[in-house]
Amino acid sequence: MDWTVVQNSLPMFEKGLWLTLRLSFFGILGAGVLGLICSFIQYFKMPVLRKLVSAYVELSRNTPLLIQLFFLFYGLPQVGIKFSAEVCGIIGIIFLGGSYMAEGFSGGLAGVSKTQIESGLAIGLSRFQLARYVIFPQGLMLSVPAFAANVIF
Repeated sequence: MDWTVVQNSLPMFEKGLWLTLRLSFFGILGAGVLGLICSFIQYFKMPVLRKLVSAYVELSRNTPLLIQLFFLFYGLPQVGIKFSAEVCGIIGIIFLGGSYMAEGFSGGLAGVSKTQIESGLAIGLSRFQLARYVIFPQGLMLSVPAFAANVIF
């Protein structure tokens, strides 16, 4: 067996590794931020935005990633919007991952027990304080398994 082919290909594998790590980092970071924003909108039941977020989640989760990437890379240039392949990849990962993260975070926020919320109200916390000090810390901790599963995905 001739190992020179493998040895000659190692620089390309190194470039591919760093590209994958860079795309994954920015994709996961963006998906986490988008997922948190969407889950907060759903939790606070903002009328118009909640419907938009629900439509986004349904569209994103029910469309294959490959179709989304084709649309970004080949469809958007037809209307005058052109991105590089790397940017299309990051946008696609954020678009799909954000919807899965939103569902995971929403489940964690919904998992905070009513007694915790009632206790916060009983000691006189405002709605913002209740969310900041009671609901979000507990909800985000309950979301860690879903977040980790989405990162692996």
